[in-house]
Amino acid sequence: MILFGLRLLVALLTFAVGVASAWLFNFGLSKNCKTVAVLREGPVVERVFTVGDAPKTRSCSLDRPKSVVQGGILNGKALSKPAPVYPLAAKAAGVAGTVVVRVTLDESGRVQTAEATSGPEMLREAAEEAARKAQFSPTLLSGQPVRVSGDITYNFRLR
Repeated sequence: MILFGLRLLVALLTFAVGVASAWLFNFGLSKNCKTVAVLREGPVVERVFTVGDAPKTRSCSLDRPKSVVQGGILNGKALSKPAPVYPLAAKAAGVAGTVVVRVTLDESGRVQTAEATSGPEMLREAAEEAARKAQFSPTLLSGQPVRVSGDITYNFRLR
């Protein structure tokens, strides 16, 4: 009987430590969760958070932001990759080179963001505009479409 009492005490203490650590490390409810959390602060006092008044800093596995998969060089995955318009000022100045544009694709393969990360300054805006018009096939992870971040390269050559 004493052994049973000790096991029960250890189980309750383990549960209490788990609840306390979850509370301290901001695991709990957000306004999108459909459940109610009840945390006991003593023998009588309870704090109850319902859907409407849950702290905004808490998170729920259902509403965590979807992660972005790193896709590396995406040139070969493009369904369409429009050529950039060579800026006249860059042509006149004899500026040529390769511009790398970091893009973020949504689950359907459309470009959401495009930002040049390297290359001649005079060519970066033209490369970004072309990247925004590109279309990619959706990337699947475990059969589910995911957001992807990767690079597109554009080569500007004087002819």
